[in-house]
Amino acid sequence: MNYKEFLENMTGCPFCEGKNRIILETDKSFVTYALWPYHKHHILVIPKRHVESLTEITEEEMDDIDNLQEKVLEILKKLGYISITQLVREGNVVNKAVNHVHFHTIPNTRIGDLDHFGEERKMLSEDDINKTIQDFKILM
Repeated sequence: MNYKEFLENMTGCPFCEGKNRIILETDKSFVTYALWPYHKHHILVIPKRHVESLTEITEEEMDDIDNLQEKVLEILKKLGYISITQLVREGNVVNKAVNHVHFHTIPNTRIGDLDHFGEERKMLSEDDINKTIQDFKILM
């Protein structure tokens, strides 16, 4: 089954229901492997409580997640990896993600030739930079 089919047929949260895949855990979070990895050692750190937005994570949960991420990084470094990518995923973007906050740690993976439309990434123009800054300043 590919990832797209999995998401289309998903009934419930695989992170809340997938406790049998835990590699390491604490009171607030756990470490597991990615079932659809970008790399053999693609690891996920996940809060135990079902949380759909980063703004819902408590300070205590975030400290716990940070500690587990540090342990994962140490292990990956001991495995000999020198390049690590970390990504945080929240929300269900057009049925392309599990709607439970999770943190990816992926060694030796090149990410990012394409943008979210599948097109080659382009450098921002000066106008785009100014618009982006304005978007944020208006809401600060």
